[in-house]
Amino acid sequence: MMKTSITFYPNISKKSKKSGKIPLYARVCSKGSKAEERLNTEITENDLLKWDPMSMRFADRTIMANKLLNTFDKRFEEFVIMNSTSLPKFHPRNILDYVLGKEIKERKMEIGLLDYVNSYLTKSVLPNPELSPGTIRNYRKSVNHFKAFLLANGKEKTAVSEVNNVLAIDFKEYLQRIDITNGKKGMSEVSASSIIKNLKPIFNRAIDEGYIQQNPMKALKLRHKSPRRDRLTIGQVRALYNLNLKDIPTLRAYQDIFMFSVFTGLAYMDAISLKPSHLEARKEGFIKLIVRRAKTDIQTESFLVPQAIEIINRYKEVAENQITGLVLPKRSNEKLNQNLKSLAALAGIPFNLSSHIARHTHRQLLAEAGIEDMGVIKRMMGHSGSGDIDSVYYSVTESRLLEAKGKFERYLQEHL
Repeated sequence: MMKTSITFYPNISKKSKKSGKIPLYARVCSKGSKAEERLNTEITENDLLKWDPMSMRFADRTIMANKLLNTFDKRFEEFVIMNSTSLPKFHPRNILDYVLGKEIKERKMEIGLLDYVNSYLTKSVLPNPELSPGTIRNYRKSVNHFKAFLLANGKEKTAVSEVNNVLAIDFKEYLQRIDITNGKKGMSEVSASSIIKNLKPIFNRAIDEGYIQQNPMKALKLRHKSPRRDRLTIGQVRALYNLNLKDIPTLRAYQDIFMFSVFTGLAYMDAISLKPSHLEARKEGFIKLIVRRAKTDIQTESFLVPQAIEIINRYKEVAENQITGLVLPKRSNEKLNQNLKSLAALAGIPFNLSSHIARHTHRQLLAEAGIEDMGVIKRMMGHSGSGDIDSVYYSVTESRLLEAKGKFERYLQEHL
């Protein structure tokens, strides 16, 4: 059995910039978990010189903090003795609350799950500058699914303390269940896994705060890797690119959006949101694409091949684009995927196309064009790198982007 212990210590990292005083902290450890809290007492730098980390007391007996620490120590020993046979059932947070004289167990039991989840989203996720807009959207989506589940199943009054594995399993089944009456589509196992993954930190926080003893979402076993997606061969790309749509002009915009993503690797949202300001014309006649991905806020950079430039030029004088200020015609993802089915049939492609297949195809074509530098590929596709690139390496990277553009252009000229 792991030992349950309490530690007192001056937290120098929390030293007040205004007064120069250092707060004392208490930490309880048990079962591999811990809970800590600032005590209502501070010491001076001179007092710190008298601190004995072994006894966790001050050598100077006149320092009043010693008396307070003695009281807390006695309450800790009292708790351990009273609960000697059931000690493993208590989270360190419960123990620390008792030591500090906090009678809040009942209040904690009454905290509603809906309120707790909402509070986590608004206080810990939305204002967090370290999270990308895409990550925040995913958290919000996961929380909304969980709230909808609670409301749909009459569990909106559930307390945080009542969360258990049964509720977690019910939530998983809710995500994957088809509800024809309400028009709800069931999620794939991979999609459900991503929703549940975003909820785990919320319940980890609940554990740290002593509301629950274990994270119910960790008990769920779901496949979290997507199956390998279809991607086009260069022959299929050629068939789609060369389609004669003279008799079906309404399909042209959908063909161009898809092909532009094939030639640039941009995701659907980034492609249809592209503005002229994201395109940097160079005196050599090159056009450099610089845009941050909506999903991850990672910057994408590449030099456009002639086929992509051709598509851009097609919409420069179109009234719709002059009004929207966008490079490409704006079409919903749903409409795009619907019309891609028609385009696939016309091009003799034996599977349904989707906007994401274009991005996967681009990555495949880069490999076939002999582009192997992973740093270049990450920059072209907006994948996260291992660190920031300073100005010394920027010129080198740009020359490599131009080299990659040359390889990709020659490959397309040879095969399209």
